[in-house]
Amino acid sequence: MCDVAELYETANSAASKGCGCSYELYVQKLTREIDHTASHLTPDQAAALQEYARQKGDYAPDADEGHLEGFCCHGIEYGCCPAGCDDVEEDDWDSEDEEAARIALNQEIMAEIEEEAEQARLAAIAARDERVLDRIGMIRRRVAA
Repeated sequence: MCDVAELYETANSAASKGCGCSYELYVQKLTREIDHTASHLTPDQAAALQEYARQKGDYAPDADEGHLEGFCCHGIEYGCCPAGCDDVEEDDWDSEDEEAARIALNQEIMAEIEEEAEQARLAAIAARDERVLDRIGMIRRRVAA
């Protein structure tokens, strides 16, 4: 049997990272961590972990359903969130040109990210090929000797 208190503390530590000062974001992250951990356990162990988390008070599987008006998904007022969340309804684009420029910039950034990923993939392939060629060279030297 697993130690639910230990699993809870592991999930709690993971959820605490990157949540800033937002309790709502912490609850969302903790709930996701608990549910993710529970998905890898037997049904009775999963139920025990989720019940333990409920008793601790910060586990809220229905937290995503309760969105407060005027607050972003992090539980912070629109315009004040350090993640840059703004109310979509209050988002005022100055012009279509500015929106097009933002879209183009976003596409440029995504292209750069994809290019970096492709370069990393090619570097991994080159490193693997180099190892294979080194082994082939060693085998050829052994056979020749």
